[in-house]
Amino acid sequence: MDNKWNWNMDEKTENIYRNLCNQIERVFSHTRQCSIKTRQRYMDGVKHFAKFLAEEFKKQNLNKIKAKHLLEYVEQMQEWGYSKSYVTTNLSAIRYFIDIMGGESNKLPSNKELNVNIRTKEDRIGANKAWRVEEVQRFIEFGESVGQNKYADMVRVGWAYGLRIHEVTRLNKNDLSNALAKKELTVKGKGGLIRTIPLHDVDLIKKLYNETPVGEKVFVKANEKTHHVINNLQNFIIRHQEKFVITVETNMSFHGLRHAYAQRRYQELVDIGFNDRNARIKVSRELGHFRIEITEIYLK
Repeated sequence: MDNKWNWNMDEKTENIYRNLCNQIERVFSHTRQCSIKTRQRYMDGVKHFAKFLAEEFKKQNLNKIKAKHLLEYVEQMQEWGYSKSYVTTNLSAIRYFIDIMGGESNKLPSNKELNVNIRTKEDRIGANKAWRVEEVQRFIEFGESVGQNKYADMVRVGWAYGLRIHEVTRLNKNDLSNALAKKELTVKGKGGLIRTIPLHDVDLIKKLYNETPVGEKVFVKANEKTHHVINNLQNFIIRHQEKFVITVETNMSFHGLRHAYAQRRYQELVDIGFNDRNARIKVSRELGHFRIEITEIYLK
């Protein structure tokens, strides 16, 4: 039994998952590639992915697996502290499954593009990964100095609102317009879950709104692929850490901005009178988890 992922399926989701498992078992029953032990491990890995697809995307079948599914699946596994070996084996299982179904797994992002080889379990869980305010300021200054204003603004958004990197890339001009009108940023997160976050930095949202053409996304141009934008930013952060990281032992990633938001927001709420539990609940909701226990990872 998976004791890390907090599966809490309703009846509809459970039915979707069972149907996906039936599809998986049928496919595996007709292949003899690899050893029996490897096939069993791969089938378990694909079923784990199926749980994610059922819960987060309500996906009814396993056709047309896309880059976004793998990006969010990897992020979720990393967030919950799965080892790199577990993550990479499950990705191998998914690619194996796609290939025996007649698909083309080689067209999906590589493990490197999914940032699997960048962050270890110790990086994700063992130390406090929150960016300091000085590090955010240094990164923004450096990014702008080398002409990477987009990266500087993406970090500003991550810092101000605690968004996942793929949520930042989804933002469009209409989202910003609604945020300015309602004084809160509405975000569509994993599985289509909608959450709202108070408008902490109005000037930033106004700036991005004025710079974004009508009908377009804020950070991903029409001729760009989202996972390329994500990968390029992550690589830029890693390559230039010495320019902005205060503690050289720290391995920075965009995800650390969510940790920083959680810790900063929790303290803000406590300072205005929230008790510990209610502050954790509110932070959890603003992060898009809706589960209080996840704040343990972020608040460290």
